[in-house]
Amino acid sequence: MMLGICGLSVESLQECLDGRRVEPNPPSLEAYSTGLDCSASPSDLEVLLMLLHLLFLCPVEPGEKSTGRLSLVKFGLLAWRLGENRDPASLFRRRVQKILTGDHPYTRLPSLWSILRLNFKRASAIFNERVSMPQDWTFVLVGRLPSKELLLPMLDAYLGSIPNPDGAAAAAGHSVPRELAAREAVTPLDIRFPEKSLREEVRLQMIDPKGSTLLCFPVSLKAVTTPGSIESAEAELRELFRLRLLVRLLETRLVEVLRFKRGQVYGVSVADDFSLSPPHLGRPRRGTVSIGFECDPAESDELVGVTRGELQQLRDGTSAFTEANVSAALEQERREFEEVFHKNDWWANTVLDLYFSRCQAVTGEVGASVALWWRVRWEVVSTLDAAGAHEVLQATLPKDATSAVILMRPKGGKPK
Repeated sequence: MMLGICGLSVESLQECLDGRRVEPNPPSLEAYSTGLDCSASPSDLEVLLMLLHLLFLCPVEPGEKSTGRLSLVKFGLLAWRLGENRDPASLFRRRVQKILTGDHPYTRLPSLWSILRLNFKRASAIFNERVSMPQDWTFVLVGRLPSKELLLPMLDAYLGSIPNPDGAAAAAGHSVPRELAAREAVTPLDIRFPEKSLREEVRLQMIDPKGSTLLCFPVSLKAVTTPGSIESAEAELRELFRLRLLVRLLETRLVEVLRFKRGQVYGVSVADDFSLSPPHLGRPRRGTVSIGFECDPAESDELVGVTRGELQQLRDGTSAFTEANVSAALEQERREFEEVFHKNDWWANTVLDLYFSRCQAVTGEVGASVALWWRVRWEVVSTLDAAGAHEVLQATLPKDATSAVILMRPKGGKPK
């Protein structure tokens, strides 16, 4: 974006869009995909489609930029990188990634030296390659769209007219074989959770002393989607929904214990993450469940012990989830779903996620994938009870589960 986009400099693009409600965010490169998230008012939809057209037709050419412009880009990157080195939260986050991924190159930030030696031609070539094959892209449009009679001609004019490179024919044939071939062509990231449980203190220089604590556990879904099997896709999706309801139950329970009973934290976050799991079918989906909270650095060890104790009491039934706990979590899930159901970004993200989901590689049709997703979600939300929640907990976080405990503390003496 700093070098320009859509054939325009940043300043020229801002002038062209002055007075229009268009946000042409540049593509972002993720672990296994490249995507972009743009928005526009209904009256400016055609302008947005025009910019998408130009994105594919106008590659970034750093050779046409002045030396001063390229130097400014480097200075901006250096300022960002130096800011990361001064921010305790950023330093802690990077240390967490290093520990959990074994310092995998994918998770590393660029060094100051690599920024100084940045090859703009090489960087631009990588970006241009990502937007050189329109046949590989899937566009999802949601919101207040024009009627079909007006929308289809615009899509033909601005998206359908984007040429594929010489020798690259438009994809044809059944979508399932193409989907499976595309997944197998991806090289998976070999990122593994530490084999043994570990505990590490990250001591950082701070102006105001602050403590952050993270407990992380590896997770591997037992159900695995296999090619051609709707039943396996349904089983994996069901297990994923049950896991995410467990995450909600755990967060509610730990907030009750750590905040309301003990009064030692303001909040607790529990989250699952499968973003680095390979998209290949036939392989277990692997990720993590993490528990995080901020507290007085002197109390972090105590709260880690309390959290572990609460997890053990949930496992052995001493303080198990009750039907009231599960009912409250399901009611909260229903209310939040009713709210996000009416938002454009939820529909855009959900439909796009389903296009690249494992069940899509089995059904081959996004309508069938949405129907499967909807039915399995409704089934899980309608049937989960306290016994089911306990079963999911035992499978997800068994007593002998490997874990990583990472604590951020101010540099200096040990907290008293």
